[in-house]
Amino acid sequence: MGKKDLCAEGGLKAESLIKAETTMSTKHLTIFAFLFWTLGMSCSAETKQGPCKIPNGDSGGDGFVVEVGEKVHGKCKFVIEDFFGKKIIRANIEVVNTAEIPMHCHYYVAFFDKDGQLLGCASQGTSGDDGLKPGRNMQFGSCLIPLPIGTHEKVASYKVAFYESKSPIGK
Repeated sequence: MGKKDLCAEGGLKAESLIKAETTMSTKHLTIFAFLFWTLGMSCSAETKQGPCKIPNGDSGGDGFVVEVGEKVHGKCKFVIEDFFGKKIIRANIEVVNTAEIPMHCHYYVAFFDKDGQLLGCASQGTSGDDGLKPGRNMQFGSCLIPLPIGTHEKVASYKVAFYESKSPIGK
């Protein structure tokens, strides 16, 4: 075999290798796209935002209510109150799983002043791998936001993000 034959043979091998790598890349891309589409379909995200004036629960205010969720229905209730001697915004959410399978969820809430500056935020959600069983409800009661005196009354708007999924959020 001459030098030219080796190069030609090497060229064929390289071309075959490139085709194999391209085919493998296409397979990986197809699998990745399918998994991304499937996982994306199993997680639902919802955001809500708007102006709000949070009532004082210690004075009999019922709270500012925001509802979220598709399969896991959530009712967020924002109220200012005293909590063991601290003035807080209680931004708890109660959820109920209306799906026929266990579901996971995570809730984020943030409050802003009239200039759009963040005043405080909290989050909470299901933990572990089991999720919330069908028909069950749960209150996430640790969405408590202590703020400096005089800051609570500056709240002018809120933003909520709510995620629900068949698998644990973040996994």
